Amino acid sequence: MFVLIHFIFELFKISILASIYATILFLVILSLGKLKPDSWFARVSIKTFKLWFQSGLVISIGLFIYTFTYWGNHGLGDSSSLPIGNFKIVHQIDGISTYMVNSKFNQVNIEEFTFDNNNLYAKTSHFFNNQEDDYVVWDLETNKYTFFKTRTDYLLEVKQNNFPNPNEFKEFHLHYKKHWNGWRFWLLP
Repeated sequence: MFVLIHFIFELFKISILASIYATILFLVILSLGKLKPDSWFARVSIKTFKLWFQSGLVISIGLFIYTFTYWGNHGLGDSSSLPIGNFKIVHQIDGISTYMVNSKFNQVNIEEFTFDNNNLYAKTSHFFNNQEDDYVVWDLETNKYTFFKTRTDYLLEVKQNNFPNPNEFKEFHLHYKKHWNGWRFWLLP
């Protein structure tokens, strides 16, 4: 049910954004048509409603497709997605279960994490996982997990390989809010 409601909201948001972008594009084409009366812009701007409607249609289709790409998919309903680089995603369901999945469909549930261009560093969640490891590093390029049994083991790697300290890890909703709020929230579906 939540997925359907969120999907309808996204369609509504896409239609509003497409109308705004089509209006801006229409005004730009109309202005260019007035500046250069013998140009393509002048010929196209004669049929104003058709120009605005077709622009809005093309823009709305583009925004709809963008919504389901790696860069635009932030989840629907009670499912959230966060792109972290190298076409890898951290997921969360129901605001409770945060997890990452490599291409071999190995799922690791995590609590807090941070990431850079090459790796995701996380504290694992024992509530959902069967393993007894405390920390994991996900190499985003090779798609491999490296597990650390204890905090002490991970802290040794922090010193040796310049990994982020566990104190820098944040919960999913903070990363999600940082990535999807601001201009992305207002200008994209």
